[in-house]
Amino acid sequence: MDYSRLTNLNNIEHKDITGTYLEQIATWHNQTPKIWVPNFQASREDIEKDIQRIQQTNPKDLFLGIAVDTTHTLQGFIWAYKQEKPEDSVMILSLYTSKTHRKKGHATQLKLLLEAWCKDEGIKTIETTVHYTNSKMLELNKKLGYTAGMVSMRKTLEWAIQ
Repeated sequence: MDYSRLTNLNNIEHKDITGTYLEQIATWHNQTPKIWVPNFQASREDIEKDIQRIQQTNPKDLFLGIAVDTTHTLQGFIWAYKQEKPEDSVMILSLYTSKTHRKKGHATQLKLLLEAWCKDEGIKTIETTVHYTNSKMLELNKKLGYTAGMVSMRKTLEWAIQ
């Protein structure tokens, strides 16, 4: 498995493969709610918005790490960006490993790739959110030294359910 950071997303020479990777990243990112909403369907519009969001992020502030197998097929990614406040902090928006490549250390390697970039950039803190039912990611984060913070809770009122 090859782990690397996508840096020049607008490179004409690699536009086809970069476009394919961005499409897959945005699709996987938008399928994440299926963890807690079983019938959730990502819309084409949401996927397009995330592709644009990635492309429009200042390249200095964007971290897009990928795990690619020997056939150049994307098997995982980590998407993070530098936050404005605090200035020495990065937020992970998404981390995903394909179902066929889980439990092989790829998510760990992607997080370590991000940490190396953070060190080079003078970043002191990495933040992320994890759904409370995602026990594997909670376990990985604890193993890598992340500490739990605030728990967000929500209640949908009965009268609001259609």
